[in-house]
Amino acid sequence: MSLDVNIVLKGRGLFGGAVEGEALSTRKYFGFTHGVDPATGEVVDERHEWRGLNLKGKILVYPFGKSSSSGALWIIETVRQGNAPLAIINVEAEAITGGGCLLAEMLYRTSIVLIDKLDKDPCEIIKSGDLVCANGQTGVVEILKGGRRA
Repeated sequence: MSLDVNIVLKGRGLFGGAVEGEALSTRKYFGFTHGVDPATGEVVDERHEWRGLNLKGKILVYPFGKSSSSGALWIIETVRQGNAPLAIINVEAEAITGGGCLLAEMLYRTSIVLIDKLDKDPCEIIKSGDLVCANGQTGVVEILKGGRRA
């Protein structure tokens, strides 16, 4: 039995193309508003386990967002500052996160992949540090065990 078998999850692709990167995963909700410093990409929410970690270039995996309506603006500010995540994978995406991803494409021609409603809970399957390929067009998420594609 090989431990290097890739895991494929299928869900709803909402934004973006295909990206590959390191996952940052939690079972806690996350909010960009006052939760991240857009100038650095560092998580500053004192109540979150990601505090002190950097979101830049990561694939974020969390159940759902918790932001005020300004959350979309915080997302696009991370884009403007060059510190945005590559992708966001949620159990169920909320409108604020979707709005931020849409505005990133419209204003800065930068895609943040957004995927939700996967056939398995991504917060249980994807672990921080996993190499993940996420396709926002097809909704397919592949966890690359052993650091390679099948």
